Amino acid sequence: MSDVSYNSRLLHRTSALFILLAGSAILYGQTSNPTYRFNTNLGNIDVVLTPNVAPQTVANFLNYVNQGLYNNSIFHRLVNGFVAQGGGYQLINSTLTPIPAGAAIPNEFNVTNAQGTIAMALTSNSSGVAEPNSATSEWFFNLVSNGGQLDSQLFTVFGQTNAAGIAVLNKINALTPEDLSESTGFSDLTTVPLTSNNAFVLINSIVPVPVITSQGFESAASFASSSLTGISPGEIVAIFGTGLGPSQLTVNAPNASGVFSNSLAGTQVFFNGTAAPVIYTSYNQVSVVAPYGIGSLPTVSITVSYNGTEPASNLNFPVRAANPAIFTLNSSGTGDGAIERFPAYDVIGASNPASVGDTLILFGEGYGAATAATAVSDGTVVTSKLPVPATPVTVLIDGQPLSSGNILYSGGAPDLINGVLQVNFTVPQLNPGSHQIQLQSGSGSSARTSPMGVTLQTK
Repeated sequence: MSDVSYNSRLLHRTSALFILLAGSAILYGQTSNPTYRFNTNLGNIDVVLTPNVAPQTVANFLNYVNQGLYNNSIFHRLVNGFVAQGGGYQLINSTLTPIPAGAAIPNEFNVTNAQGTIAMALTSNSSGVAEPNSATSEWFFNLVSNGGQLDSQLFTVFGQTNAAGIAVLNKINALTPEDLSESTGFSDLTTVPLTSNNAFVLINSIVPVPVITSQGFESAASFASSSLTGISPGEIVAIFGTGLGPSQLTVNAPNASGVFSNSLAGTQVFFNGTAAPVIYTSYNQVSVVAPYGIGSLPTVSITVSYNGTEPASNLNFPVRAANPAIFTLNSSGTGDGAIERFPAYDVIGASNPASVGDTLILFGEGYGAATAATAVSDGTVVTSKLPVPATPVTVLIDGQPLSSGNILYSGGAPDLINGVLQVNFTVPQLNPGSHQIQLQSGSGSSARTSPMGVTLQTK
């Protein structure tokens, strides 16, 4: 390895490079139907909304949610063994206040009114027949399967709760409704359910729930699923799902002490209870650096929190010593690697291939823990103290490892967040063309995380 002063000059980069490599992966997210949690005084009801079958209905519902109009609202109607209805009244300063209704929306009936589904309430005409295009703010949960009675009237279903949610609905269904129309002056509050202490069944809030699956937890460089590869300490991961963060992409930046925070725009990701440094967050995608403390564990439990709301269950992955992966120019995990030529810092690719003897800089991640003497704290921007992998990183080109003389440096990249791997190497004698390039650290190999291959172009 060359002297540190040489490496410091060679490694000097700006954080914009890493934001480009990791942040551009926003385009590659996985999407699914969002989940929203009804926080009630009888328990939580998690509802998976279905914009794929009722897009305008879901948008209308979320418009009320986002305005906070369902906060401190009540279930104002209960018909035992039939429906529990809400969305009509808020409890404001101990007074029931009608929720202001917006314009009615077009009917989008597509799904049967099965038990545990949520559907929009409709008004009736003078003949008592439901008007299909009259839904505004009010909705109801089907306490039993009501398809035979409600489907013909086109009550639009726009979501479904799970077994835990149905258990809460069963608690509501077991209550005795009370006629409050005379005492409140609201003529249609005729079957209000009250709890055992004569309190309303209150909906404190309706909030998005972070939802990810094991397939949505991936290497930020290769996009290999962590369910297949496991997670290594210091690995940079991309998390795909819904409700993970704000609607707009928010990118983190180090504070005055050069440390990335472990909370960003309400998003936190916990590894066995330890919050990880956050690189960026958005509604569908988050990227964090796995805490180095997980290195001593056989497995790690992970959860995502947004504005204090967490999913009902955690994800669990095996911990690996290293999961090396190479960032690629197209942010897909395959194709030409994120490689630059020193000292020009021009990007190597098909239109600008490398020559034999060139000094190149390769960017990756997942190299595992550093030696005790060179370890840097989680989330810290690497400066003069360069993390050296506890297990040496080897570069293979077309399956052949480079000699130690060709590798000038491998370890943490200065000016970038701890966890980014930088390898400086000289190009050996190669034929012109495209070559497979891989990283290996102990039993960990980028061939596992990027089975389709990452390439180096030479001339």
